[in-house]
Amino acid sequence: MSWWRTFGGVFGGGTLQNPDKGIQQSGPAGGRSDANVVVTDERAMMQSTVFRCVSLTVQSGATMPLGFFTRTSDGREPLATDHYLCQLLKFKPNNFMTAKQFRQAMWMQRVLWGNAYAKIKWLGKRPVSLVPLKPEFMSVERGDSGLLYRYSTQDGVKEYGHKDILHWKGFSSDGIMGVSAIAFARQTLGLSVSADRSASRAVNGNASAVLELEEIPTPAQKKQLRDQYGAGDATSEFRNDGGLMIVPGGMKYRAISIPPDDLQLLESRQWQVPEICRFFGVPAVMVDGSLTTNAAFPASFEQQKQYFLDFTLKAYLEEFEDVVPDVLLLGTEKQTVFAEHNVEGFLRGDSAARANFHSQALQNGWKTINEVRKVENLPRSDDPEADKLRVQLNIAPIDEPTGEPNAVQN
Repeated sequence: MSWWRTFGGVFGGGTLQNPDKGIQQSGPAGGRSDANVVVTDERAMMQSTVFRCVSLTVQSGATMPLGFFTRTSDGREPLATDHYLCQLLKFKPNNFMTAKQFRQAMWMQRVLWGNAYAKIKWLGKRPVSLVPLKPEFMSVERGDSGLLYRYSTQDGVKEYGHKDILHWKGFSSDGIMGVSAIAFARQTLGLSVSADRSASRAVNGNASAVLELEEIPTPAQKKQLRDQYGAGDATSEFRNDGGLMIVPGGMKYRAISIPPDDLQLLESRQWQVPEICRFFGVPAVMVDGSLTTNAAFPASFEQQKQYFLDFTLKAYLEEFEDVVPDVLLLGTEKQTVFAEHNVEGFLRGDSAARANFHSQALQNGWKTINEVRKVENLPRSDDPEADKLRVQLNIAPIDEPTGEPNAVQN
């Protein structure tokens, strides 16, 4: 198998093509970029663009209300709150996390690593707890009987079968391992880290000029030079503050720093923002918040949120909605119970837009007053009329241009 992988790699194969058996990879092997920077998840999160891409995606998606429903002949019904799916993913997945904290941890793993893992504890045929596992300590092996998960701990390696692990995977070429964003962005992230280091050295950390003296100055002379020129010693007393450096031997002035404009540090760091955003699928304007990006983007705030939902969050939401029932449900419930996120709160507009939307819903008979009040977090009305659908009375069939229209009654 190793010979065949080597042969395939020579002719263009890579880690996207995992073997039929053995260890499965989620991205290119190795952790060091061509810029000689080791890119880990921690180092990647130190980049402000990565941090914002991850936090924006995680906090937007993991906080959306998650509902569970049962398919019926005339639509669907909410799943009972005492069902174990609701208990685990809406209330308490384990003893030390809330449901929102658990989902945020899983989302962060998925965004960074392309794969998120949680240990399932079963009590008979019922899952009773979900505990997130760290992707960097997880090894996935494919065998004849399915997937084997090996998790490294302080007490050694623990092995789990595929029924004991909730494995949320992103898009992939084989359906086994999701593609890791930080693994494939290693070169870009390494270049960004290297640019930050260069900027730090250019701004602070090196002297910008040298004062060379023919004689070794006395302490009094050093003090006088400091007072006159703000210079420091080229010894342990010298603090690299970007100023003048005192060097005995030949009184000369010599510049030793390169202007930041010549290094093009600002430009290179600016263009790293959209480059990193592409790997995470986040619109650069939502991260940068300035006019430095040239990509077109919807003008209104509502359109921006819809754009972000359609092209970034939707894939994550549907992946999570698929994997949870598939792994945690047994028997016929796999076909009848499903999960769905409520995105209305995320797309919530301003008061004028919401008022117009609700007015259209009430006038055209596809929402009741109590349904509108529920969306606006208002108490339910006890008036029986508040649960009736209504339409405008002046709407008539197209084949009755004259006479009394057959108005739809409440």
